[in-house]
Amino acid sequence: MADFVYDVIIIGGGAAGLFAAASAPAKVNGLILDKSSAPGRKLLMSGAGQCNITHGGSIKDFICRYGDNGSRIRASLYKFSNLSLIDFFEKRGVKTLERDDGKVFPKSMDAGTVLDCLLSAGREKGFQLISSCEVSEINCGEVFSLNSSKGRFICRKLIICTGGCSYPSTGSDGKFFPVLEKMGFDIITPKPALVPVSVEGYPYGELSGVSVKNAEISSGSHRVKGDLLFTHSNFSGPAALHISRYVKPGSEIRICFCTEKSIEAVSGELSALRKDKSSSRKEAVTVLKSLFPSLPSAFVEKVFTDEGFDEHLGFADFSSKAAASVLKRIFSDTYKVSGTGGFSTAMATAGGVSLKEITVKTGESKKFPGLYFAGEVLDVDGDTGGYNLQFAFSSGYNAINHAVFNK
Repeated sequence: MADFVYDVIIIGGGAAGLFAAASAPAKVNGLILDKSSAPGRKLLMSGAGQCNITHGGSIKDFICRYGDNGSRIRASLYKFSNLSLIDFFEKRGVKTLERDDGKVFPKSMDAGTVLDCLLSAGREKGFQLISSCEVSEINCGEVFSLNSSKGRFICRKLIICTGGCSYPSTGSDGKFFPVLEKMGFDIITPKPALVPVSVEGYPYGELSGVSVKNAEISSGSHRVKGDLLFTHSNFSGPAALHISRYVKPGSEIRICFCTEKSIEAVSGELSALRKDKSSSRKEAVTVLKSLFPSLPSAFVEKVFTDEGFDEHLGFADFSSKAAASVLKRIFSDTYKVSGTGGFSTAMATAGGVSLKEITVKTGESKKFPGLYFAGEVLDVDGDTGGYNLQFAFSSGYNAINHAVFNK
């Protein structure tokens, strides 16, 4: 008996793979092969279990959120935008909400709602799912032949959505990259992305859990802005996570904790207050805190005492030279990076299949027509806030629609 040939096989049951199946433009004889025991495990973890599916605003504003490769994936994002994604879920009964910070979630605030929707839609489009199935080899010809832990499978079109290396316990462990390298694909060495940044002489352990709103971190020519979280041992929060893609041990980072004022403006305010008799009777740290209402009081107090000043020092005895040392720390705090988090803490993977290997708008391989890539397996990593899931969904949609319409 001749082998059964599937119309489309998707390798990987994560966000990109499941969305590719769910958004197929027609019913097909399709198959999803997932190496984990259950699909969508990483999707269930996203957004702390609430699933931040995308971000609000114009899709044009997304481009700068993907580092150096943002401009290269413009066509892919424009073809299936954040508004298209929201409409996809709304039409299938998954209502969404946009928070004040622009993050978009299912109204249920439950990632399971998103997963259930994708699984149901994928079944309706003709896709079966086989779990605990690890593909070890792909042979390309008139059809694609896949050798796996559960036998051989054959298909006319193949979509690879095997993910990166972040959260390896979910099955996204990078072990499929050697299979792709054997096929001749150029793999940009994967490294952790969206990870905390550790620095030499980190001073803020006692402020663990405190965050600074809208801080700015720069390293070389790269500059990012966002909330900065102090942990027991390193910098975290969006600002640190976003700069992590650009730094390595030995890199210098510079932090401005206050971006709503300039150091010159605050120096001028301090000079004016020195002429105010009522201010001269206050403690210096109290005056400083009044000048930085957006900064956590504990942070201002920490900087003040770290610079060697007694917490009860009067403002009248707080010289301009002393003030300059505190302001420099607030506006230009400099550190040497000692390391960044590993894949076990990474929210995404930088690196993967080079974008030079594909037609980015469709994800189709230039080497093997009919073979497509989507999601984190590609050398694309975005900021926090729904950008990585948006690319997974956009690239999955584009791949399946091109595969089916051009079969």
